[in-house]
Amino acid sequence: MKFTHFFLLLSLILIVIAGSLLISERHQKTSLKADNEKYNNSQSESAPLEINGGAENASRVEPECLHPGYGEINMHSIELSENELMIHKGDRAVVKGNITGKEYHVGEAVGSKNTCYYEGCVALKAYLDPEASKSSWSYMQRKLTKVEGLDIKIIPQKFCLKPNETMEFQVKINAQKAGTYYLYIVAIGDKGWKSWDVIKIEVS
Repeated sequence: MKFTHFFLLLSLILIVIAGSLLISERHQKTSLKADNEKYNNSQSESAPLEINGGAENASRVEPECLHPGYGEINMHSIELSENELMIHKGDRAVVKGNITGKEYHVGEAVGSKNTCYYEGCVALKAYLDPEASKSSWSYMQRKLTKVEGLDIKIIPQKFCLKPNETMEFQVKINAQKAGTYYLYIVAIGDKGWKSWDVIKIEVS
């Protein structure tokens, strides 16, 4: 009987020792994992920021595709086949045009430059102006009026333009009333740029 008690006591002691060793091993693994994570975080926080693959470029900010006058100055991307037109009342005429996703550059005079494009989705609109004026958009916009005396259709009126791509369009004109008209075809890009060209139309 005493031998049985001794065997049970010994087994219990061995179980306790084994459990303690297992707990200790798990604790060491957890502690080591936490230390490794702490070290990796500290290395990440102290590492220099790399731009374009080099720490020496960390403070350089690449120029954006915005230049002084962007959206204000005519970027002259529209070309019309006619800039003067003489027709009779009741006549119809078609003027062809195209617009190109032109390239331009923004950046330092000496140093890094970005190559950018007048691209994106474009809406073509027709307006009248009292005179042929190609000034800034803020100046010209105040004088633009809706088209009267002419029936104008632009086909297509909306499209999306890729870099260096040229899209063709047509301006269909139906002369309804005699007079002199300065018809402006304005392209308004969804990124803010604008371009325009004008046709002087004499209707007799």
